[in-house]
Amino acid sequence: MLRKCIPQALCVAALTMIALFSVTNSMANPAMWSKKGVSFRAWCDADDRKECKPLRIASPDGKSVVEVSYNTLPDDHDIVSASLRVTTLGRDRGAVQPVASVEDEITWSPDSRAFFINGNENADAWDLLAVHILDDPDLGPGYIAREVKEDTFRSLPPCQANPPTVDDCAELGSEPYDYIGVVGLDWIGDSSQMVVMTETPCSSRFGGITCQVLGYEIEVPSGKILRRMEPKEFAKRWRHSMAWKFQIPDPPEFKASNRLF
Repeated sequence: MLRKCIPQALCVAALTMIALFSVTNSMANPAMWSKKGVSFRAWCDADDRKECKPLRIASPDGKSVVEVSYNTLPDDHDIVSASLRVTTLGRDRGAVQPVASVEDEITWSPDSRAFFINGNENADAWDLLAVHILDDPDLGPGYIAREVKEDTFRSLPPCQANPPTVDDCAELGSEPYDYIGVVGLDWIGDSSQMVVMTETPCSSRFGGITCQVLGYEIEVPSGKILRRMEPKEFAKRWRHSMAWKFQIPDPPEFKASNRLF
């Protein structure tokens, strides 16, 4: 824990050492979605326990840290689960949760006032995103992707895909969170705006909209859409922020009278 430093230069040096220590510890945790992110496992069992090591993910200014620790489950001592705690200059700010049960990733904003967590639940691209702001007493707002998911559903209606999707395609519209994935890619300027990507599952059951993506620049914390981008524009503007090699998907296929792109 950092106390009041005298002289001030000692504070700067201490913060620098914390940041360097955190970066060193994160080298084995490469980014998965956001190129600036640091990944971590949500849990490990006895066979891969070595992949669940404590981790410090420092903010750019070195003052705040997300500390990832692992605890044994009370009903299964072979499994450890991740816990996240946020501190600023050693002062506890509160705990947040991983967003997914497989892989998670944290990306700090350039002004060190917020971070987002990406996560993945399964191989069908069910990706999740939560945003946490240090000035919020509850470290909210949490999940802010409803507007982009609803826009994605309107742009890629499953019942209008060609070939048709599953028989229950109409039910998907009642809660697009159930199948549309979303990840954060980068912050825009500071912590007031960010860029996200939505994706429909890469499953044949979604027919002509399988593996389709859209990009959005959104306001934080409201989630309001500021710019909507189809894949080519999205790649041109934000490919540099992606931790993977982004491939522009083929155009979606709709029934003849419903082509939207």
